[in-house]
Amino acid sequence: MFQKPFRVKTQTAIKGSDRKKLRASIGSSFPTLTADDLTQIVPAKEEMTVTKIYTYSGDTGIIYSVAKNPVVLELDRQLYPTVYTLWRFPQMVFTLTTWPQLHKKFLGGADLMLPGVIVQGEITPSTFKQIRKGDTCAVKLNGNLAPVAVGKMALSGSDMFDSGMRGKGVQFVHILGDELWAFGDKSQPPLIPDVDAVKDINIDAEGGAGKDCSPGDGDVAGKDSAPGAGTDSTPGDGSSDETSQTYPATETRDEVGETEEHMRSVCIEDNVDKSTLPDNQGNRSESVRSDYCGNGAESAPSGNHGDSTEVTAGVPDVSMSVDEVDTMLDKCFKCAVKASVKKSDLPILTSAFYRQHILSYCPAGKSLDIKKSSYKKLSKFLKQKEKEGYIVVKELNKGVDSIVSIDKSHQGLKELTPSDLECSQSEATDKGGRDGAESFRTPTITEMFSIPSALVHLVKPYGYSKGSTLTVREMRNVITDYVRDNNLQDENDNRNIQLDPHLADIVLNRGEGNTLYMTWEDVISKVLSKAQPAFSVTYPGKPAVISKGKIEPIKITVEQRASNKKATLIDNLEMFGIDPADVAHRVQVGVACSTSVNSHPQKGKGMQVLMQGNQVKFVADLLLEKYKVPRKYVTGLEKMPKNKKK
Repeated sequence: MFQKPFRVKTQTAIKGSDRKKLRASIGSSFPTLTADDLTQIVPAKEEMTVTKIYTYSGDTGIIYSVAKNPVVLELDRQLYPTVYTLWRFPQMVFTLTTWPQLHKKFLGGADLMLPGVIVQGEITPSTFKQIRKGDTCAVKLNGNLAPVAVGKMALSGSDMFDSGMRGKGVQFVHILGDELWAFGDKSQPPLIPDVDAVKDINIDAEGGAGKDCSPGDGDVAGKDSAPGAGTDSTPGDGSSDETSQTYPATETRDEVGETEEHMRSVCIEDNVDKSTLPDNQGNRSESVRSDYCGNGAESAPSGNHGDSTEVTAGVPDVSMSVDEVDTMLDKCFKCAVKASVKKSDLPILTSAFYRQHILSYCPAGKSLDIKKSSYKKLSKFLKQKEKEGYIVVKELNKGVDSIVSIDKSHQGLKELTPSDLECSQSEATDKGGRDGAESFRTPTITEMFSIPSALVHLVKPYGYSKGSTLTVREMRNVITDYVRDNNLQDENDNRNIQLDPHLADIVLNRGEGNTLYMTWEDVISKVLSKAQPAFSVTYPGKPAVISKGKIEPIKITVEQRASNKKATLIDNLEMFGIDPADVAHRVQVGVACSTSVNSHPQKGKGMQVLMQGNQVKFVADLLLEKYKVPRKYVTGLEKMPKNKKK
């Protein structure tokens, strides 16, 4: 379900009354939870948001998050706890156990097959009698009670027994390492020892694997598949053969490798005596394990991440341990808060804070890389510092975090010495004065279309529904497929399309009822005109944010002030990931004029840069050349002052 990125429709804070309703719904869906458990899952006062999403296959869902960590997912009016919630309440739902080497196959889109379920003792009709088809369930790995996947049962308990433990057991909805997991803090599962764990991995004896899943039988999950990893996923869920060997799009391969390495460390598989394995099973298990523990190996262009052994740059540098990087990162952060950032600089983008302030205190001859620390992500590091009380981080614009407050009197800053604060000031000048625009990466902006009710009949056969968002290419493909599937292309002239009743309702206006044929371009143009405009903004390292309506460009205006003086205003920089304070500083240095950054007069519009005089020419060069913003997303360039005639 979440092997590919989902699209965010809206994200809002939850109301108090809705908290009570959600708490009641969770309580009725999962009766094993106590009142205290429900209060912990849906707290009364902590920050909580409701995110409406579209999955890659076009299904709509709702994510309930606490402190930006997803706790509950709602799909088709059914609630599913996330792995973050199940780690706190592992007995919340019925749980099945499987082998650790299967986790990688689950990430590739495979469902859990019944031969891969570990069952101790003899299977009888009463073994799974409490299970009903469609029930929410969890899956854990042998040796650890912390679940790694959530889904729904594909068969009832009686059907499982009648089938002889053959066929699909669990249809997965959410898995550790997928896009929903990446939507949270990306933490790893805790180790909750399972005293009933199976010590012997003789899968044929313990797991009920049939010969249809034995090694060498042509398992479609790949030649290294362990028993129980099925790939007959539901159509349209993003788990086709082409993607079954691909890591989640917004998750770097080293992070997925780290997840798999962690899962290996919290299970008992490495302690298994290989002498207990059946013929060929020991070699196969070793092969699966070595592939499973790739720890971030860079995948080959074909997408088969198990074929390459090249290690990514995310592995800590040999000259510095992870602890040393953490210590240096912590010290540079404290120096930046204490001596570098001024309150007049706030709010400041978190990326600009790291680039312009933290890196400036890196000692000479050393390299500071957040990926080589234990935090891996800047957002995770700053979240920890926010908990410690150094800073306050808020999301002023969708997908853009900014530091809005700092505490220079924090107790942790008193341990800094004057020599620490003077650390590599020449390098601070070099790094702090480095052209921030040179390392800036413009977010990817994609113009899209949202499907209204008038186009539902056209797109429904291809897996889309009302509210789905499609790119221009996807819309053209849908129209082309519809015409060809219904044999509407004119046999005598391939340029024309015969209009069926549904297509005629969409493209014809009043007075055109007698029109039977229309050219391809006219049909496509008229269909697109019926769709609602939308756009997608993808910031580096974050999931795409989908918004309806047309994207607001960067707006440059020139106002006439008192005494015939002019002032230049710039709006909407944050939408494109540009730090307004950085732009203001560069303009101030570049043209020697006074600048300021203020809140926009309209609430929710972000920050506005004000500068003295008509500086449109300099700002245009800065945005178009340095920040690489496409010209169509910048308005007001016509206000550029004309060259004076000599």
